[in-house]
Amino acid sequence: MLRVLLRRFKFIFFVLILAWTSLPFSQLFAQFSGYQLSEGSAYNSALSSQGIGLNDSASNLTGNPAFFAFHGKHIIEAGAAGSRANSATGPVLLNGGGYYQFTPALGMGIRFKPIYHRFFPSDERFVNYTGQAIVTYKLNELFSMGFALGPSVSNRPGGFSSYSWNATGMFAFHWESLSIGVVLESPGANRFEAYLGTESLKERYPERASIGIKYELTSALFIYGELHRLFWERSMFSQNGLEERPGFPVRTMYNGSLGIGYKILETTDLLFGGKKDANPTTSGVLDPVYGVSVGIKNEIFPSVFGKGLYGSIYLQRTGVFKPNEPFVPETSLGFQVHSVFDRQIENPVPPKI
Repeated sequence: MLRVLLRRFKFIFFVLILAWTSLPFSQLFAQFSGYQLSEGSAYNSALSSQGIGLNDSASNLTGNPAFFAFHGKHIIEAGAAGSRANSATGPVLLNGGGYYQFTPALGMGIRFKPIYHRFFPSDERFVNYTGQAIVTYKLNELFSMGFALGPSVSNRPGGFSSYSWNATGMFAFHWESLSIGVVLESPGANRFEAYLGTESLKERYPERASIGIKYELTSALFIYGELHRLFWERSMFSQNGLEERPGFPVRTMYNGSLGIGYKILETTDLLFGGKKDANPTTSGVLDPVYGVSVGIKNEIFPSVFGKGLYGSIYLQRTGVFKPNEPFVPETSLGFQVHSVFDRQIENPVPPKI
């Protein structure tokens, strides 16, 4: 009798183990591939940064638009970037938009840019875009704030997601040689009805709190540092109704960058940057990954469009120390063009005759 019970127990135990390993949620964690924070404009990428605390017109549309209030000008901008790893080439990421300064205190604009992405390996490609309306307000000579809101959409193997909302709050401080910026962003959540062809997927992307500090050592040289906290503990990956919340250690959810800019000519800036990011892995670890970048900003045509047409270009290498599998070192190249227009003077004094 005891032997019969033992045989039955072994059989039941084997069936339970087999059922457990075949359930959808056992495969769910392996399919959470993670993604990386996108940098936006070529100027910001040349400094390996998001442009949170930079008070340069080439940086602010994709970085921190609250700084636009200190320029008092109108801006239009467009850019693109591509990446390559081993013998594979990733899709081109686009960004751009415009900003209009209505009064010395109030400005509005629109922008579109990537927020998160992953391109390698190619069967795990992912990109999250947002298009936002921007409002900024200059509180006084030292402080400015802004808010951006708009729809976001993602693309994975199998097609595009439903629309969600991306909400971003921005703060800027500028005094003489010092600039400080803060950005708080909630990218929202998207749903895929045909993920990998037949799967239902809903994911919420990690929120972000960022601070950037720029200090001008001389009229030609500045240093810039940035720190980000990505709230991966608030992210979620739900496949066919079964949720996965990656348990990454909180101490690994911080990353940042350090950059240097040098004005070699009146209209030419040489830029260098280094950064530390973290690649989410299926083993529940945020794998540290390091990158370096170099770029240049230069005036292309003076006073042809507004106050001039400027161009920026960058080259970046991510994964200078080989990251864990399946991530691989990536090389990115991008460019950006933008033009600046003076705001019209209110009630101008008529010329004397």
